[in-house]
Amino acid sequence: MKECTISIDAPDKILKGAGIPDSSFVPSGIYNIKIKFSNTGENSKICSFSSTLGNGIRYLKNFSLEGPDESLKSKLIVVEPNALLGNNNCIIFANNFILSPGSTNVLSFNVALCDRYTTGSVENSGDKIPHKEKINFFAHLIEGENVDSCSASSSAHDYEMKVMCQEENIKPGETTKFYVHCCTGQYDVARSVYIRSILDDGLEFVADSCNLEPRNVYKFNGKTVIKWDVGTLQPSETRRIGYMVKLRSDLNKESGTMLRNKLNSNCINNSEYTQCPSSCSYSLRVINT
Repeated sequence: MKECTISIDAPDKILKGAGIPDSSFVPSGIYNIKIKFSNTGENSKICSFSSTLGNGIRYLKNFSLEGPDESLKSKLIVVEPNALLGNNNCIIFANNFILSPGSTNVLSFNVALCDRYTTGSVENSGDKIPHKEKINFFAHLIEGENVDSCSASSSAHDYEMKVMCQEENIKPGETTKFYVHCCTGQYDVARSVYIRSILDDGLEFVADSCNLEPRNVYKFNGKTVIKWDVGTLQPSETRRIGYMVKLRSDLNKESGTMLRNKLNSNCINNSEYTQCPSSCSYSLRVINT
């Protein structure tokens, strides 16, 4: 069994927003990557590691280290895309650092996603990264003759919808408010944006509670369906829609039952004329008094 291991924590979704170098077009979508190093053994270990970030990922510095082994941070080297080396991916590595016994160290840093792939070691110069394309991250940790490897992936997005709510629990007769955030990446206009919210049986839309009037509200198979036409969103724009729902007073559900608000959205990417679907959901737990 390996005593020294490595793992990567990357966001599920990355909205494009790496800016353009040497311009006033600064990054707008900044995300954090974490690489965890563990030594479960009783002795210190001399290790080396390397991590390759996905093509299209721009490294934005802001390194931090949580853990006892400061030598790891001091030995870090970052190699960004470079024509002399011919690499299209950012590579992060460190050689001959010590992992103390029973230790866990977490290295974190900021990244952003370009609109296009890196080709010829020039960032944002290749084909456009498709909406929902997988961006893969890899890492390897070497300790003596032992090698531990890991990977993670994120989904690239030109457009993303997210939902938030004031509550996690709800009682019969109570109301709560959902907030839907429609977000565009930094590089494209999104046209014909629409949202559909499907409320499980028992959750009802509260009329006149929304800051954007729905196009229609109707029942289907016992569920409430709400549709909005959001219109056009400019690059790096976030539009928020808030609306209230109520749990029916006569609802006969056991405590702990989960009722879901399932949302899906779509739009047209104005530069590629392709669809950019996005979906999410939020579940409320029924609490009976």
